[in-house]
Amino acid sequence: MRFILALKCFFKVLFDGAAARRFARVLDSEPSPSVEILQAMQREGRLIDFLMEDIDGFDDGQVGAAVRSIHSGCRRALTESFTIEPVRPESEGASVQIPEGYDPARIRLVGNVAGRGPHAGVIKHHGWHISSVRLKVLGESQDDRVLAPAEVEVN
Repeated sequence: MRFILALKCFFKVLFDGAAARRFARVLDSEPSPSVEILQAMQREGRLIDFLMEDIDGFDDGQVGAAVRSIHSGCRRALTESFTIEPVRPESEGASVQIPEGYDPARIRLVGNVAGRGPHAGVIKHHGWHISSVRLKVLGESQDDRVLAPAEVEVN
């Protein structure tokens, strides 16, 4: 199995420049693409600034006004990088049958769970999964451990 995987990796790296750069980063033990998501969330929604801020001194109206902008920017960053879809197509509250042998990574049973199934239940949350990824490849000179560079206004 590892031999087949090695062949697939070889041809992918040989014919796909973006894949070759990603593979090189893995070999160099650089941070994972999840850092790119944090960078995008900071760039588009200033999420890290918000999370690192002590908001205890602000009233709910001030926090709510800030959250609207942060939500909009972070959602834009998320949808530019991923296609995200529900795991289950049913709406919350719908009755469903879960067969024996279901994938526990995709469905978590809660409540009175006994036996191997099948199980009857109600959707409490439809879940989310990523159906496609569109991460930007960082330039060679960019340090991907920097989530947001310091900004200096020059006089």
